Amino acid sequence: MLRALFGEKSTLIDAAFRDLSAMLQQGAKMFDLALASLLDNAELTADLNELDDVVDEGERMIRRTVLEHLSVSPNKQLVASLILVSIVQDAERIGDFARGLAEVIDLAKSPRGGPFADELRAIAGRLRPQFEACEKAFRDDDSALAREVSSEHIRIKSDLDAFTARVADSDLTADMAVVYGGAARILRRISAHISNICSSVSQPYDRLRHGDEEA
Repeated sequence: MLRALFGEKSTLIDAAFRDLSAMLQQGAKMFDLALASLLDNAELTADLNELDDVVDEGERMIRRTVLEHLSVSPNKQLVASLILVSIVQDAERIGDFARGLAEVIDLAKSPRGGPFADELRAIAGRLRPQFEACEKAFRDDDSALAREVSSEHIRIKSDLDAFTARVADSDLTADMAVVYGGAARILRRISAHISNICSSVSQPYDRLRHGDEEA
């Protein structure tokens, strides 16, 4: 849908695609680092705040590009510009939530392991390919792939809700229940923001973040 709104050639869409793709790639890198530390007890040597600064700069670049475009041609490609400004917020939030995954580690009083860690790792393993699928759907304007991402989000969301309910009913220590439950909610939000970006490909502007993509 976006490519149709912008037309065949658009400097704005080309620049925005590059910047949003870079934001998703950076978010995926942060996701991998945080999960390895959270679930595999790996040492977190990277500064996620610095990595998130790169994501934030990508958001600023897209906003700046859109503003410059509209200042020159205020009536040209207005809807597509509004969509870009909307979905770049989702890409920025993915970086924030990926950083938040590492922050819940500070609440744990012991290493993570056992069936709850294994189950959360399995769900996260299904979420991880969504980053690349989302980027491809957005880049190629592939509405079928975008709908697949959104459908998988619904399944992931349901599984994470069920996981959280089991954590609440478990005999885990308070700190580990908070860690696993908090991590599950963060994964749910990351999945939702990825789905929201895909809604820009599969849904009209007034349906962004609604319908099958609703978090």
